[in-house]
Amino acid sequence: MINEQLAELSNLALVVAIVLYVLALIGFSADLASTSQRRSDARLAALDEQEGARVLQAATVASGGGAPIATDHSGGGVDAPAPAVANDATAVPAPGAMTAQKFAFILSLAATVLHVLGVLARAIATQRVPWANMYEFATTSSALVMVAFLVFSIKRTELRALGTFVVGPVLLLLLLAQTFWIVPAAALTPSLQNSHWLIIHIGVAIIATALSILGAVVASLQLLQGRHEQALAEKTAAGEDLPEHWGRAGHVLDRLPSSKVLESLSFRIHSIAFVCWTFTLMFGAIWAREAWGRFWGWDPKEVWTFIIWVIYAAYLHARATGGFRGSRAAGLALAGFVAVVFNYTIVNTVINGLHSYSGL
Repeated sequence: MINEQLAELSNLALVVAIVLYVLALIGFSADLASTSQRRSDARLAALDEQEGARVLQAATVASGGGAPIATDHSGGGVDAPAPAVANDATAVPAPGAMTAQKFAFILSLAATVLHVLGVLARAIATQRVPWANMYEFATTSSALVMVAFLVFSIKRTELRALGTFVVGPVLLLLLLAQTFWIVPAAALTPSLQNSHWLIIHIGVAIIATALSILGAVVASLQLLQGRHEQALAEKTAAGEDLPEHWGRAGHVLDRLPSSKVLESLSFRIHSIAFVCWTFTLMFGAIWAREAWGRFWGWDPKEVWTFIIWVIYAAYLHARATGGFRGSRAAGLALAGFVAVVFNYTIVNTVINGLHSYSGL
Protein backbone atom coordinates (compact mmCIF):
# COMPACT_ATOMS: atom_id res chain seq x y z
CA MET A 1 0.00 0.00 0.00
CA ILE A 2 1.51 3.31 -1.14
CA ASN A 3 1.33 6.25 1.26
CA GLU A 4 0.55 9.03 -1.21
CA GLN A 5 0.81 11.82 1.35
CA LEU A 6 4.27 10.72 2.41
CA ALA A 7 5.29 10.43 -1.24
CA GLU A 8 4.18 14.02 -1.84
CA LEU A 9 6.10 15.09 1.25
CA SER A 10 9.17 13.40 -0.22
CA ASN A 11 8.79 15.36 -3.45
CA LEU A 12 8.35 18.60 -1.49
CA ALA A 13 11.49 17.95 0.55
CA LEU A 14 13.49 17.39 -2.64
CA VAL A 15 12.14 20.57 -4.22
CA VAL A 16 13.08 22.61 -1.14
CA ALA A 17 16.50 20.92 -1.17
CA ILE A 18 16.94 22.03 -4.79
CA VAL A 19 16.20 25.63 -3.79
CA LEU A 20 18.77 25.45 -0.98
CA TYR A 21 21.31 23.90 -3.34
CA VAL A 22 20.80 26.83 -5.73
CA LEU A 23 21.48 29.29 -2.89
CA ALA A 24 24.50 27.26 -1.77
CA LEU A 25 25.84 27.26 -5.33
CA ILE A 26 25.52 31.04 -5.44
CA GLY A 27 27.33 31.30 -2.11
CA PHE A 28 30.21 29.04 -3.13
CA SER A 29 30.52 30.89 -6.46
CA ALA A 30 30.53 34.27 -4.69
CA ASP A 31 33.26 33.04 -2.36
CA LEU A 32 35.39 31.91 -5.30
CA ALA A 33 34.85 35.17 -7.15
CA SER A 34 35.60 37.43 -4.19
CA THR A 35 38.68 35.54 -3.07
CA SER A 36 40.12 35.26 -6.57
CA GLN A 37 39.52 39.00 -7.08
CA ARG A 38 41.35 39.87 -3.86
CA ARG A 39 44.28 37.67 -4.83
CA SER A 40 44.35 39.18 -8.31
CA ASP A 41 44.35 42.73 -6.93
CA ALA A 42 47.10 41.85 -4.46
CA ARG A 43 49.23 40.31 -7.18
CA LEU A 44 48.80 43.35 -9.41
CA ALA A 45 49.63 45.65 -6.49
CA ALA A 46 52.78 43.65 -5.76
CA LEU A 47 53.87 43.89 -9.39
CA ASP A 48 53.22 47.65 -9.38
CA GLU A 49 55.36 48.02 -6.26
CA GLN A 50 58.15 45.98 -7.84
CA GLU A 51 57.99 48.05 -11.00
CA GLY A 52 58.07 51.28 -8.96
CA ALA A 53 61.08 50.02 -7.00
CA ARG A 54 62.91 49.19 -10.23
CA VAL A 55 62.15 52.64 -11.67
CA LEU A 56 63.32 54.35 -8.45
CA GLN A 57 66.49 52.29 -8.40
CA ALA A 58 67.22 53.08 -12.04
CA ALA A 59 66.67 56.79 -11.40
CA THR A 60 68.97 56.72 -8.39
CA VAL A 61 71.71 54.96 -10.33
CA ALA A 62 71.32 57.38 -13.24
CA SER A 63 71.73 60.35 -10.87
CA GLY A 64 74.99 58.92 -9.58
CA GLY A 65 73.68 58.06 -6.16
CA GLY A 66 74.42 54.36 -6.46
CA ALA A 67 72.10 51.53 -5.48
CA PRO A 68 69.64 52.32 -2.70
CA ILE A 69 70.48 50.86 0.66
CA ALA A 70 67.88 50.01 3.25
CA THR A 71 68.90 50.23 6.87
CA ASP A 72 67.65 47.70 9.39
CA HIS A 73 66.89 48.50 13.01
CA SER A 74 70.34 47.37 14.13
CA GLY A 75 71.97 50.02 11.93
CA GLY A 76 73.56 47.67 9.40
CA GLY A 77 73.01 48.15 5.68
CA VAL A 78 71.09 45.45 3.83
CA ASP A 79 69.87 45.05 0.33
CA ALA A 80 66.45 46.54 -0.40
CA PRO A 81 63.87 43.80 0.06
CA ALA A 82 61.33 42.88 -2.56
CA PRO A 83 57.92 44.41 -1.91
CA ALA A 84 55.53 42.07 -0.17
CA VAL A 85 52.20 40.94 -1.50
CA ALA A 86 49.28 42.77 0.03
CA ASN A 87 48.14 41.05 3.16
CA ASP A 88 44.42 41.49 2.52
CA ALA A 89 44.56 38.98 -0.32
CA THR A 90 45.20 36.06 1.94
CA ALA A 91 43.88 37.47 5.18
CA VAL A 92 42.13 34.84 7.27
CA PRO A 93 38.67 35.93 8.48
CA ALA A 94 37.97 35.99 12.19
CA PRO A 95 36.93 32.56 13.52
CA GLY A 96 33.36 33.70 14.19
CA ALA A 97 32.94 35.64 10.93
CA MET A 98 30.19 34.52 8.55
CA THR A 99 31.92 34.28 5.18
CA ALA A 100 30.22 33.43 1.89
CA GLN A 101 31.85 30.01 1.94
CA LYS A 102 30.72 29.25 5.49
CA PHE A 103 27.18 30.39 4.70
CA ALA A 104 27.13 28.23 1.55
CA PHE A 105 28.45 25.26 3.50
CA ILE A 106 25.64 25.63 6.07
CA LEU A 107 23.09 25.84 3.25
CA SER A 108 24.59 22.72 1.67
CA LEU A 109 24.34 20.90 4.99
CA ALA A 110 20.67 21.89 5.39
CA ALA A 111 19.92 20.94 1.77
CA THR A 112 21.60 17.56 2.21
CA VAL A 113 19.56 16.86 5.35
CA LEU A 114 16.34 17.62 3.46
CA HIS A 115 17.61 15.61 0.50
CA VAL A 116 18.24 12.55 2.65
CA LEU A 117 14.90 12.97 4.41
CA GLY A 118 13.18 13.11 1.02
CA VAL A 119 14.84 9.85 -0.01
CA LEU A 120 13.90 8.19 3.29
CA ALA A 121 10.31 9.44 3.00
CA ARG A 122 10.08 7.88 -0.47
CA ALA A 123 11.32 4.59 0.99
CA ILE A 124 8.76 4.64 3.80
CA ALA A 125 5.96 5.65 1.42
CA THR A 126 6.67 2.70 -0.88
CA GLN A 127 7.77 0.31 1.89
CA ARG A 128 10.88 -0.67 -0.03
CA VAL A 129 14.37 0.57 -0.83
CA PRO A 130 14.31 3.90 -2.74
CA TRP A 131 16.22 2.89 -5.87
CA ALA A 132 13.89 0.83 -8.05
CA ASN A 133 13.86 3.26 -11.03
CA MET A 134 15.97 6.03 -12.59
CA TYR A 135 14.33 8.79 -10.56
CA GLU A 136 15.00 7.11 -7.24
CA PHE A 137 18.47 6.01 -8.28
CA ALA A 138 19.32 9.64 -9.19
CA THR A 139 17.98 11.14 -5.98
CA THR A 140 19.69 8.55 -3.79
CA SER A 141 23.07 8.64 -5.54
CA SER A 142 23.15 12.47 -5.59
CA ALA A 143 22.40 12.48 -1.86
CA LEU A 144 25.40 10.21 -1.29
CA VAL A 145 27.58 12.56 -3.36
CA MET A 146 26.71 15.43 -1.05
CA VAL A 147 27.19 13.33 2.09
CA ALA A 148 30.64 12.28 0.89
CA PHE A 149 31.57 15.88 0.03
CA LEU A 150 30.43 17.16 3.41
CA VAL A 151 32.35 14.44 5.25
CA PHE A 152 35.54 15.25 3.33
CA SER A 153 34.99 19.00 3.85
CA ILE A 154 34.46 18.71 7.60
CA LYS A 155 37.79 16.93 8.01
CA ARG A 156 39.66 19.14 5.49
CA THR A 157 38.18 22.62 5.32
CA GLU A 158 40.32 23.63 2.33
CA LEU A 159 38.25 21.25 0.20
CA ARG A 160 35.20 23.46 0.70
CA ALA A 161 36.57 25.56 -2.14
CA LEU A 162 35.37 22.72 -4.40
CA GLY A 163 31.76 23.37 -3.36
CA THR A 164 30.80 25.10 -6.61
CA PHE A 165 32.00 22.15 -8.65
CA VAL A 166 30.25 19.54 -6.48
CA VAL A 167 26.94 21.25 -5.79
CA GLY A 168 26.61 22.18 -9.47
CA PRO A 169 26.53 18.60 -10.84
CA VAL A 170 24.33 17.42 -7.96
CA LEU A 171 21.87 20.22 -8.69
CA LEU A 172 21.88 19.35 -12.39
CA LEU A 173 21.19 15.68 -11.64
CA LEU A 174 18.32 16.56 -9.32
CA LEU A 175 16.80 18.92 -11.87
CA LEU A 176 16.98 16.22 -14.54
CA ALA A 177 15.37 13.74 -12.15
CA GLN A 178 12.57 16.13 -11.17
CA THR A 179 11.95 17.19 -14.78
CA PHE A 180 12.38 14.09 -16.95
CA TRP A 181 12.64 10.99 -14.77
CA ILE A 182 10.12 11.53 -11.99
CA VAL A 183 7.51 8.79 -11.68
CA PRO A 184 4.74 8.24 -9.13
CA ALA A 185 5.60 6.20 -6.07
CA ALA A 186 4.67 2.60 -6.82
CA ALA A 187 5.31 -0.94 -5.71
CA LEU A 188 8.09 -3.05 -7.19
CA THR A 189 7.59 -4.94 -10.41
CA PRO A 190 7.08 -8.69 -9.84
CA SER A 191 10.56 -9.51 -11.14
CA LEU A 192 12.15 -7.38 -8.40
CA GLN A 193 9.99 -8.47 -5.49
CA ASN A 194 11.16 -10.80 -2.75
CA SER A 195 14.85 -10.49 -3.58
CA HIS A 196 17.42 -9.31 -1.06
CA TRP A 197 19.84 -8.75 -3.94
CA LEU A 198 17.93 -5.59 -4.89
CA ILE A 199 19.15 -4.09 -1.64
CA ILE A 200 22.69 -5.42 -1.90
CA HIS A 201 23.46 -5.20 -5.63
CA ILE A 202 21.78 -1.87 -6.42
CA GLY A 203 22.83 -0.39 -3.07
CA VAL A 204 26.49 -0.98 -3.87
CA ALA A 205 25.95 0.30 -7.42
CA ILE A 206 24.56 3.56 -6.02
CA ILE A 207 27.63 4.03 -3.82
CA ALA A 208 29.87 3.30 -6.81
CA THR A 209 28.01 5.79 -9.00
CA ALA A 210 28.09 8.51 -6.34
CA LEU A 211 31.84 8.08 -5.87
CA SER A 212 32.35 8.13 -9.65
CA ILE A 213 30.53 11.47 -9.87
CA LEU A 214 32.60 12.98 -7.07
CA GLY A 215 35.80 11.50 -8.48
CA ALA A 216 35.06 12.87 -11.95
CA VAL A 217 34.64 16.38 -10.51
CA VAL A 218 37.99 16.16 -8.72
CA ALA A 219 39.74 14.63 -11.76
CA SER A 220 38.42 17.43 -14.02
CA LEU A 221 39.71 20.08 -11.64
CA GLN A 222 43.01 18.23 -11.41
CA LEU A 223 43.43 18.43 -15.18
CA LEU A 224 42.62 22.14 -15.26
CA GLN A 225 44.81 22.91 -12.26
CA GLY A 226 47.71 20.92 -13.70
CA ARG A 227 47.64 22.83 -16.98
CA HIS A 228 47.24 26.11 -15.11
CA GLU A 229 50.24 25.42 -12.90
CA GLN A 230 52.33 24.37 -15.91
CA ALA A 231 51.44 27.55 -17.78
CA LEU A 232 52.25 29.67 -14.74
CA ALA A 233 55.63 27.97 -14.40
CA GLU A 234 56.39 28.64 -18.08
CA LYS A 235 55.38 32.30 -17.77
CA THR A 236 57.49 32.68 -14.65
CA ALA A 237 60.51 31.16 -16.39
CA ALA A 238 60.01 33.55 -19.30
CA GLY A 239 59.78 36.53 -16.95
CA GLU A 240 56.21 37.37 -17.95
CA ASP A 241 53.54 38.84 -15.71
CA LEU A 242 51.17 36.26 -14.22
CA PRO A 243 47.84 37.94 -13.35
CA GLU A 244 46.36 37.83 -16.83
CA HIS A 245 46.90 34.13 -17.32
CA TRP A 246 43.55 32.46 -18.16
CA GLY A 247 41.73 35.58 -16.98
CA ARG A 248 39.06 35.02 -14.33
CA ALA A 249 39.30 31.22 -14.69
CA GLY A 250 42.97 31.40 -13.71
CA HIS A 251 42.15 33.41 -10.60
CA VAL A 252 39.52 30.84 -9.61
CA LEU A 253 42.02 28.01 -10.03
CA ASP A 254 44.44 29.91 -7.79
CA ARG A 255 41.83 29.51 -5.05
CA LEU A 256 41.65 25.70 -5.38
CA PRO A 257 44.02 23.08 -3.93
CA SER A 258 47.09 22.20 -5.98
CA SER A 259 46.96 19.57 -8.70
CA LYS A 260 48.94 17.18 -6.47
CA VAL A 261 46.37 17.46 -3.69
CA LEU A 262 43.52 16.98 -6.16
CA GLU A 263 45.26 14.00 -7.76
CA SER A 264 45.71 12.34 -4.39
CA LEU A 265 42.05 12.94 -3.48
CA SER A 266 40.90 11.66 -6.87
CA PHE A 267 42.94 8.48 -6.44
CA ARG A 268 41.46 7.77 -3.01
CA ILE A 269 37.90 8.33 -4.23
CA HIS A 270 38.34 6.19 -7.33
CA SER A 271 40.03 3.43 -5.34
CA ILE A 272 36.91 3.05 -3.20
CA ALA A 273 34.69 3.39 -6.28
CA PHE A 274 36.58 0.60 -8.02
CA VAL A 275 36.00 -1.73 -5.09
CA CYS A 276 32.29 -0.88 -5.22
CA TRP A 277 32.12 -1.53 -8.97
CA THR A 278 33.84 -4.87 -8.38
CA PHE A 279 31.19 -5.91 -5.89
CA THR A 280 28.49 -4.56 -8.20
CA LEU A 281 29.64 -7.02 -10.86
CA MET A 282 29.97 -9.90 -8.42
CA PHE A 283 26.61 -9.40 -6.72
CA GLY A 284 24.95 -8.80 -10.08
CA ALA A 285 26.24 -12.12 -11.35
CA ILE A 286 24.94 -13.94 -8.29
CA TRP A 287 21.54 -12.29 -8.65
CA ALA A 288 21.48 -13.14 -12.37
CA ARG A 289 22.09 -16.78 -11.49
CA GLU A 290 19.09 -16.75 -9.16
CA ALA A 291 16.80 -14.77 -11.48
CA TRP A 292 17.76 -15.98 -14.96
CA GLY A 293 19.66 -19.19 -14.38
CA ARG A 294 23.09 -17.93 -15.52
CA PHE A 295 25.87 -15.81 -14.08
CA TRP A 296 26.61 -13.89 -17.28
CA GLY A 297 24.60 -13.37 -20.45
CA TRP A 298 26.13 -10.36 -22.25
CA ASP A 299 23.11 -8.23 -21.46
CA PRO A 300 23.83 -4.53 -22.36
CA LYS A 301 23.83 -3.51 -18.71
CA GLU A 302 26.22 -6.28 -17.80
CA VAL A 303 28.55 -5.41 -20.66
CA TRP A 304 28.71 -1.71 -19.83
CA THR A 305 29.22 -2.33 -16.13
CA PHE A 306 32.15 -4.57 -17.07
CA ILE A 307 33.50 -1.81 -19.36
CA ILE A 308 33.32 0.65 -16.46
CA TRP A 309 35.19 -1.82 -14.26
CA VAL A 310 37.93 -2.29 -16.88
CA ILE A 311 38.43 1.46 -17.38
CA TYR A 312 38.72 2.13 -13.65
CA ALA A 313 41.09 -0.82 -13.30
CA ALA A 314 43.22 0.74 -16.06
CA TYR A 315 43.11 4.06 -14.20
CA LEU A 316 44.33 2.54 -10.95
CA HIS A 317 47.09 0.67 -12.79
CA ALA A 318 48.10 3.84 -14.66
CA ARG A 319 48.11 5.83 -11.42
CA ALA A 320 50.47 3.25 -9.91
CA THR A 321 52.83 3.63 -12.88
CA GLY A 322 55.08 6.67 -12.65
CA GLY A 323 54.94 7.61 -16.34
CA PHE A 324 51.15 7.69 -16.45
CA ARG A 325 50.36 9.81 -13.44
CA GLY A 326 48.90 13.28 -13.60
CA SER A 327 46.81 14.24 -16.61
CA ARG A 328 47.04 10.86 -18.33
CA ALA A 329 45.61 8.98 -15.38
CA ALA A 330 42.96 11.66 -14.85
CA GLY A 331 41.92 11.23 -18.48
CA LEU A 332 41.26 7.54 -17.85
CA ALA A 333 39.20 8.41 -14.76
CA LEU A 334 37.06 10.76 -16.85
CA ALA A 335 36.68 8.09 -19.54
CA GLY A 336 35.31 5.79 -16.85
CA PHE A 337 32.81 8.44 -15.82
CA VAL A 338 31.66 8.85 -19.45
CA ALA A 339 30.98 5.11 -19.48
CA VAL A 340 29.02 5.48 -16.22
CA VAL A 341 26.86 8.23 -17.75
CA PHE A 342 26.27 6.18 -20.91
CA ASN A 343 25.36 3.13 -18.82
CA TYR A 344 22.93 5.12 -16.70
CA THR A 345 21.22 7.08 -19.49
CA ILE A 346 21.44 5.45 -22.92
CA VAL A 347 21.53 1.83 -21.75
CA ASN A 348 18.61 2.43 -19.36
CA THR A 349 16.36 4.31 -21.76
CA VAL A 350 17.30 3.36 -25.33
CA ILE A 351 18.83 -0.12 -25.35
CA ASN A 352 16.38 -2.84 -24.36
CA GLY A 353 17.58 -5.61 -22.11
CA LEU A 354 16.81 -7.67 -19.04
CA HIS A 355 17.79 -4.68 -16.88
CA SER A 356 15.17 -2.31 -18.30
CA TYR A 357 13.82 -1.10 -14.95
CA SER A 358 14.10 2.66 -15.54
CA GLY A 359 10.44 3.20 -14.81
CA LEU A 360 10.05 5.62 -17.71
